[in-house]
Amino acid sequence: MKNNNREKVSTGIKYIPLVAFTVLCLYPIIWLFLNSFKTGNELFDNPWGLPSSFSLENYIYAFEVGNIGRYFINSVIVTVTAVVIGVLLSSMIAYAIARMKWKLSKATMYLFLLGMMIPAYATVIPLFSMFNKLGLLNSYASVIIPHVAGAFPLAVFILTGFLSTIPKDIEEAAVMDGCGIFRIFFRIILPISKSSVVTVAVIVFINIWNDLLLPQIFLTDNSKMTLPVGLTAFQGQYMTNYVGLIAAIVITIIPSIIVYILLHKNIMEGMVSGAVKG
Repeated sequence: MKNNNREKVSTGIKYIPLVAFTVLCLYPIIWLFLNSFKTGNELFDNPWGLPSSFSLENYIYAFEVGNIGRYFINSVIVTVTAVVIGVLLSSMIAYAIARMKWKLSKATMYLFLLGMMIPAYATVIPLFSMFNKLGLLNSYASVIIPHVAGAFPLAVFILTGFLSTIPKDIEEAAVMDGCGIFRIFFRIILPISKSSVVTVAVIVFINIWNDLLLPQIFLTDNSKMTLPVGLTAFQGQYMTNYVGLIAAIVITIIPSIIVYILLHKNIMEGMVSGAVKG
């Protein structure tokens, strides 16, 4: 009995840091959600308590006055397009590096890894100059193209690590059955790599969805701005609608939370799959 009690106490002590960390991570989100229903006066008078009523007035303000709906659609267009193109091209590049025999495969891999060391801020001025000459400024393409290129280094690194663990017998059997390289890639390799591909897609999605720098620099038309830039519209020169801003922030973070909840199992599998050998 004493040993059982000691084990229970020991287990309880181990869970205390986990519970504390969970509360630390969830509390800011809960605080934002509760305060998004308060009035401005109530927010400052009682910032830590429950709202007196759960009114949708702040959310209506965010959509009608703050134009958050337009910004949301723009973010979806930019993010989904960049994620699909970036993940697909990264998968092809990783497949070529990990599965095909050619002289410059290692050099190509090192080149992509070098891209992880270059800060995004260092490319802004050259990109701005290039897009200006090509007439791409103030278009979705001026934001999508850098995001696609920025997704390559980490995506190729993760996918190459996983693809190198797939037995070559699978491809050899497919070739004997008459499959071409594209059929092997799309029908065999991609389904096997689902967890790693989903992991890369989620990471790229979150990075692009929350990006403020590129849209703020390359876009000038307010109707094409994304959510992070749109949030700055709630801050006026003389006053800020904090409750409207909080409601807009809640709308902004909901897609990331939903994506993680739906795909967290694939993310965990994808993060460890490349490290498992044999």
